[in-house]
Amino acid sequence: MDHQIFDMQTFGGISRYFANIYHDLQKDVDYNNEISVLKTNNYYLKDDNFSKNPFINYRLKRQKKQLKYNRKYSSQKIAGNNFDIFHPTYYDPYFLGDLKKPFVLTVHDMIHEIYPEFFAPHDEFARFKRLTITKADHIIAISETTKRDLQQFFPIPDEKITVVYHGVKTIGQQKKQAASLIEMPYILYIGDRFGYKNFYRMIAAFKEVSRLNKDIRLVCTGSPFNSVESEFLIRTNLLDKIIYIRATDEELSALYQHALFYINPSLLEGFGFPILEAFENNCMVLLSDSDCFHEIAGDAAVYFDPLSIEDIAHTMLNSIQNKQQKDTLNTKGNLQLLKFPLEKSIQETKEVYRKVIQR
Repeated sequence: MDHQIFDMQTFGGISRYFANIYHDLQKDVDYNNEISVLKTNNYYLKDDNFSKNPFINYRLKRQKKQLKYNRKYSSQKIAGNNFDIFHPTYYDPYFLGDLKKPFVLTVHDMIHEIYPEFFAPHDEFARFKRLTITKADHIIAISETTKRDLQQFFPIPDEKITVVYHGVKTIGQQKKQAASLIEMPYILYIGDRFGYKNFYRMIAAFKEVSRLNKDIRLVCTGSPFNSVESEFLIRTNLLDKIIYIRATDEELSALYQHALFYINPSLLEGFGFPILEAFENNCMVLLSDSDCFHEIAGDAAVYFDPLSIEDIAHTMLNSIQNKQQKDTLNTKGNLQLLKFPLEKSIQETKEVYRKVIQR
């Protein structure tokens, strides 16, 4: 595996996905595996000492230098072709000229292709995806929805795509109850907030919720609010109703456990890993009415029309008031969680590797 996603994310579902694969293969006597990074600030690799050289650690303290030298190191390792299979961690095609071995590509979603209007004119990832998707020896899609979307844009045959769902470690067990980080009742939102994430419609709906429930707050994790987002919250008179937390995994568990509910208003996703985290932590889940979310959450969530501010607000208000609904959905969430064991996800990924190597 290469450096890409570990330079892009400190926290995040994709880097955790690859870190999980890496850590499992490290314990498997049938594999030797490597992530080609010299140094990383990624949370999921914090216990892996990639550089034992204190000089390199000192030189690469800055993120910009890490990216530059990790890229150079990855390019050198790939050009050496001293491995059986390569699994790039994102879509940059920098390796295509030097790679002589087969590579497996994980496609997480087709959001760039379905909603190009939400991305900057200079954003190259749609082109990068096209180049790597069309050259990959095999593709892992993280849901049936992602596979369907992929095949709408590219003529990839079924036999070249394997659907491998994400998984969670604590399958069949609930996380230990943690103390609450927030004193007031709150709704939990996790992740990025741009474009297709539909954050601004949700905020407009939350304004109505806040008008009727003045003590309720909205807790957001992920990257800090940028100036545009902060200005929007000031103009809507909601800045004092929004709490930002840059949460660790342990803090995130506590946030789920004490939230009124977790909400994801996104117009489109490839999977939705926080849904499983919410189920693990007995947190009620509210989701936009999209195919992918139905595929992952089934009947263990409440769904709303993501294009209707009125429906989002109505669903939130009803979920706050309906205590019995929460208990019913938590029971269903525990059962839904059983469909997504991490062990199954890793095993199916290994089977893809074996199939590609044995061709």
